[in-house]
Amino acid sequence: MSTITERRFSGARRNRFAMISVGVVFVGAVSLAFFVIPMRTWTEQRSSIASKSEQFAAFEDINDALQDEVDVLKTPEGIQEAIRSQLGYLLASEKRVPMLDVPNAAANLPTEWPYSVVTNILQVRIAQAVRNSGVEILNPLQP
Repeated sequence: MSTITERRFSGARRNRFAMISVGVVFVGAVSLAFFVIPMRTWTEQRSSIASKSEQFAAFEDINDALQDEVDVLKTPEGIQEAIRSQLGYLLASEKRVPMLDVPNAAANLPTEWPYSVVTNILQVRIAQAVRNSGVEILNPLQP
């Protein structure tokens, strides 16, 4: 009889250890599902919201700057300044005055094909500079 009772107790112990291990796995899965995963998702969402808020603030700054530029361009003075600075236009009564002369550069180039074209362009520029040297240009630094 002792072997039968020993078998019953050993079977009950095995069942008890199996139930305990299944219970621990179940409690672990439930705690993972209800606590760990939502907390990780919450922290990821919090960092994502923070980065999106920074991007939104940067976009708001850009939009404000663009709106200021649009407001300036709605005025006649703003339009005139934009045309002057971006397109280089002058009024009919204005004259463009170069501030610096074009520096003289020595051109000792070979006579082969690609360099012959450059040499011809330089000769034309030199001839044009000689022709324009007689034109008086106002020097804004002189009284």
